[in-house]
Amino acid sequence: MIEFIVGLVVLIAAIAVVAGAALSAHWGRNRELGVMQYIPYLILLNYALSILLSTRDLAFPEDVVAAISVKSSIVTWVGRLNSIFLIFACGERILRRLLTDKHSKPLPGMLVFAFWTFFVTNTLSPGLFGQYPYVSHEFLYALLACQAALLANTKADVDAMTIVLRNALYILLGASAACLLWKHGLVMSTNYHGLIPGLKLRYAGLTIHANSMGILSVLFMLCLWYQPYKNVWLMRIGWTMGGLSLFLTQSKTSWIAFILSALVLAWYSRRDEITARIQDFRRPHLPVLLVLLVMCGGAGLCIVFMFGGAGDKIARFFSTSDGADLMTFMGRDQIWQVAIEEWRKYPVFGYGLNIFDEAFRNSIGMPFATHAHSQFFQSLSSAGSVGAAGLLFYTLVIAVFVGKTVKASQGLSLAIFILLICRSISEVPLSMASLGPDLPIHMLLLAVLVRYYEPASKLLRDRTIARRHAIDESWS
Repeated sequence: MIEFIVGLVVLIAAIAVVAGAALSAHWGRNRELGVMQYIPYLILLNYALSILLSTRDLAFPEDVVAAISVKSSIVTWVGRLNSIFLIFACGERILRRLLTDKHSKPLPGMLVFAFWTFFVTNTLSPGLFGQYPYVSHEFLYALLACQAALLANTKADVDAMTIVLRNALYILLGASAACLLWKHGLVMSTNYHGLIPGLKLRYAGLTIHANSMGILSVLFMLCLWYQPYKNVWLMRIGWTMGGLSLFLTQSKTSWIAFILSALVLAWYSRRDEITARIQDFRRPHLPVLLVLLVMCGGAGLCIVFMFGGAGDKIARFFSTSDGADLMTFMGRDQIWQVAIEEWRKYPVFGYGLNIFDEAFRNSIGMPFATHAHSQFFQSLSSAGSVGAAGLLFYTLVIAVFVGKTVKASQGLSLAIFILLICRSISEVPLSMASLGPDLPIHMLLLAVLVRYYEPASKLLRDRTIARRHAIDESWS
């Protein structure tokens, strides 16, 4: 009887999948965009609800992990609806590409190959061949989302994804700010000692950690820069919320990511104008100003170190507990050492994807270490040398494609890449084992790379045509 029921359930599920795929293909046949771009709404909604409905109190950081790990039934059902919507939305995009392949822009084969290599080496192989095998249906969701993003190869797709991500993060920042008035202990810590003297506040918002809030604030401001609102007040409120949220997180990696990515966007949005001003010898004000700033800055640093006792102050700072925390990356070096030890035990395929679960954390006496706090060390420990090699190969290929698309995308591809690299230093933004708040960043980067990448043959053909037109015009 039980076998009959199980078989019936499997049959119904198979019929539902086939019917859903057919309906999604029919629904998206005449729709250019579909609904894939709305995925960040449900991901961030599920993420924020898990914090909002928890009993977290940032005044007691040691209890934070336990408080968040207990999920509400509402969060569970939102997660299930999120999974169904993601399968429908991504399945529709993939099927649409398969059915209209003749009229679509060719995919960059190396980028697709690198992505699948990364998924196989960092998710599939440790799940099957790790020391402790672990396979879950959740592996499918991130794979579908990123594969669908690789098929979003039009400007309309990228613009729609950026606008939706901007709006979703706007709502998240607004809801987090509202919680300051309702239950500030849920979103704000008041006993943090950071780099800013006297500022003991650290803002986590409706995210699991202040570092996550910091990087999402940076992403919001990048989207706001790339796709600004037409309403002036929405822009002002958005920049104010994003800037204050980023500042109060006291996340050093997020600050660095924002500075670097903002410089990239500023340079590529005004590149021709700045270059023309620098090379215009009739108006030498800008190059002279830049030279003076460099000279004054260097002279000021020399004076401070020679007469201001800056060296002694730095030495005294690193002898304090705050300095020790900075030198040890806030204690992350201990977690990295654990990751290296696990890699030495299982060097080929690693420990498995369930490393740093509750049982493992209890065994090493680190209940706060929910992951390796580094993308590289996470891949090394969970997927072994195979996973680390796959990660390095994927990163290298993405870097090559960023170099080929940075000018056409006006710096957007490089800005998002910087965001992911900075995030990868202390977190795990490329995890494909579940739906996390970093997944929309990964999806957006892939979509931007595919959209603005042009094959070398097409570039050569365009240059040849342009050269012929120039020759024809010169003869005429």
